[in-house]
Amino acid sequence: FGATEFVGYSTTHAEGKVLQIVSNDDVVDEAKAGDDVAILVNQTPFYGESGGQVGDIGTFKTEQGALVEITDTEKKLGALHVHLGKVIEGSIKNDDVVEMNVNVINRDKIQANHSVTHILHAALRNNLGDHLTQKGSLVAADKMRFDISHSKAVTADEIKRVEDEVNGIIRQNTEVTTRLMTPDEAIEAGAMALFGEKYGDEVRVVAMGEAVDGKDYSVELCGGTHVRRTGDIGYFKIISEGAVSSGVRRLEVLTGDAACDYSADQEALLIDALSTLKTTSSDL
Repeated sequence: FGATEFVGYSTTHAEGKVLQIVSNDDVVDEAKAGDDVAILVNQTPFYGESGGQVGDIGTFKTEQGALVEITDTEKKLGALHVHLGKVIEGSIKNDDVVEMNVNVINRDKIQANHSVTHILHAALRNNLGDHLTQKGSLVAADKMRFDISHSKAVTADEIKRVEDEVNGIIRQNTEVTTRLMTPDEAIEAGAMALFGEKYGDEVRVVAMGEAVDGKDYSVELCGGTHVRRTGDIGYFKIISEGAVSSGVRRLEVLTGDAACDYSADQEALLIDALSTLKTTSSDL
């Protein structure tokens, strides 16, 4: 059928034509309510898991009234967006026209966590050294995991400096820009390639934030989806740091409401401790 056309950079809603349905490991012409399915369409707004960013969730609806809950989207063979889910109502057939709706709340959380990986990468290099590179990531709706090449533990003071720098870029609320370039042009322009990404003849160059010299704070090659402005990330918090393997450290990160909830929980623990010890925060 050829590559799936991804239209999800500009929209979370689109129509498409069902090209193939797989149910219970068999190719089928039709799937009915209760069936687990993998569906291929000609175009989609659903992001397929790649580059550390998890796949989108949402719904498919047909003109005949079928409803499919999409619980994951995978990217196969580097070109096919495969929608995994369950038929909830009616039946879905090959050649059906489907109305595809990405879960926007979930996508927004993923985009905030993905966009902050770019800012975090730059902040880590600024504070820990240019030797540092990204070694992997997991970008989900509820959290973000970021692995880096670094030979020793990141200290509490370094974490504080990185958090302050990242949150400063977030508060700038500058527009996140994307340009299409050849890989060579992008590298020449100073863009950093992200670990785990595969690049074709044309790449997306994502820039965000403003550095003290007036230049872009972060410029990286990335095929993922991102926030429109850095302020959409809201708030950034590193909640853990530890070793993964020799020379590789892992940071676990929260953004937005999840980061605020974490900070509120930490404050509640402090208040409980003060009450138990009958003391003040400065004495504690």
